[in-house]
Amino acid sequence: MQAFTARDAPLADRIRAITIHAEATAQALGLDAAGVAEIRLTARLHDLGMAAVPDRILALPSRLDPDDWEFVRRHPLVGELIVAATPALEGVAAAVRSSHERWDGAGYPDGLSGAAIPLASRVVLVCAAFAAMTRERPYARARSEDEALAELRRGAGAQFDAEVVEAFAGTMSAA
Repeated sequence: MQAFTARDAPLADRIRAITIHAEATAQALGLDAAGVAEIRLTARLHDLGMAAVPDRILALPSRLDPDDWEFVRRHPLVGELIVAATPALEGVAAAVRSSHERWDGAGYPDGLSGAAIPLASRVVLVCAAFAAMTRERPYARARSEDEALAELRRGAGAQFDAEVVEAFAGTMSAA
């Protein structure tokens, strides 16, 4: 992780924010210490496979073309392989693989839907989407926290697990 985030300093800040939000959301969902720890690790490691994506793709100032997007869509598989190579993290590997799956089945890499997606993955997806929406990107302006929460709520039940979105929103109003 250190080598990966050293390559992209803002990424370290984004992963830290996602991890903080994911841990708070896990607690809001009433998970026990082991469940919170699994979600924290998934959040920290969910984009580890991006280390295999060439810098030229990561640095593009615009949206990805279909070929580049297909390359990026493989990063959860690479992340799963890296995480699974550490015996103590084997349980997190499946959640890393599924961290870009959508509640409605339109995600990747496996097109899982609903409760078939590990809870840790569903939590990380919401937190990562919020982090992406609230930061400036070359192709999209940063949204306010209120705008991002509204977008998460619009996607609840389709892109996102509605229960996770509401737990996340509750942590934002408590902050």
